[in-house]
Amino acid sequence: MTGLNDRQRLIAALVQSALSKRGATGSSVYCMEQVTPFFSWLTKKYAQLDIVGSEFLGDYLNPGQIVDGIRHENLQDLSFKDASLDLVISNDVMEHVPSPLMAFRELARVMREGSQALMTFPFSLDLDHSITRAEIINGELKHLSEPVYHGNPVSPDGSLVFTDFGWDIFDLVKQSGFKDVSLEIYHSILFGHLGFGLVFRLVR
Repeated sequence: MTGLNDRQRLIAALVQSALSKRGATGSSVYCMEQVTPFFSWLTKKYAQLDIVGSEFLGDYLNPGQIVDGIRHENLQDLSFKDASLDLVISNDVMEHVPSPLMAFRELARVMREGSQALMTFPFSLDLDHSITRAEIINGELKHLSEPVYHGNPVSPDGSLVFTDFGWDIFDLVKQSGFKDVSLEIYHSILFGHLGFGLVFRLVR
């Protein structure tokens, strides 16, 4: 009915809860996707809100630039003003960012005190330390292990995975300027949250 997969349905439920608790009127929401069924649902459900979606379209573009109706943002250099966002939504994006530390610091900069980010990304319960699979040095891409790509709605080539996240993600997030971070586990046959959904909640 919604066109959302299990993970997206879970995030949708958490978004509704978060906006209900804070009072949705006037909230500024940033969603790290724009050409997906989830973003379509979000903008229709909360048409009264200031909701911005984006995709990563290439290093050669300026943050905030619009290309064929799609907004480009680089999570390591966001175009948003300081302390301007009330809620951030990220569905399986962070593993594709070359420097997670820079990305989390940018998010901390643009989020208001007390605001939250709801995030999903691949997380390994058996990894004490995150593994860097690739890095960019002096503008050149260097693979440290066999390349892995995930689907990308704006590129048939997919998106390269830079990081396999482990338990040190909690320290990384707090070092970036967040007050708190938690890992929440959801399962509900009633609401269609099948398996065990893992969601990170970051509090600014």
